Amino acid sequence: MRIRISRGFTLVELMITFAVAAILVTVALPSFRDLMARNELVTVTNSWVGALNTARAEAVKLNQHVAFCGEDDVPTSGAGSDCSASKAGEVRYLPRNGGAAEALHAALTDSVTQPLVIAASTAVRFRGDGVGYRGDNMTTPYSTAGGGPPVVVLCSTALTVDNARRVELIAGTRVQVVTETRASCP
Repeated sequence: MRIRISRGFTLVELMITFAVAAILVTVALPSFRDLMARNELVTVTNSWVGALNTARAEAVKLNQHVAFCGEDDVPTSGAGSDCSASKAGEVRYLPRNGGAAEALHAALTDSVTQPLVIAASTAVRFRGDGVGYRGDNMTTPYSTAGGGPPVVVLCSTALTVDNARRVELIAGTRVQVVTETRASCP
């Protein structure tokens, strides 16, 4: 009786293994790309939420106005008066002893790279009590629930479903993130 020792794979076994691997890669790759794009959108959105919460906390800590920069509704005076699209996401205040506005948190525009796009951003000023206001209106708290624009809208061109995140401010104090599907990003 002769014992035969197998020293490898047959050609048929290798071809079947490669075929199964090719099918798995073909199915998994698009899902992986969507997962990575969605993860990037969530991570950048969380950075914007963190900066907005930092602005509110610093306003309370310093007991003075602190601005969260955006490109729309820029205040005409104070810490946020020179906010622009390039400084969106920056948190700044005016020192009590005078001088130019100082940044407490760097602008977040550099964190938004393709395939992400900033669809909209609005400047918010927080008073020392922690309540946020839009632009020069310091009488009515900023609220997207009352029809105001979102603080920021981030959109991903790499996704077709749930491709946008809207950061909202409710009653001037509560931050909320809403997921939405946009047909196209600007």
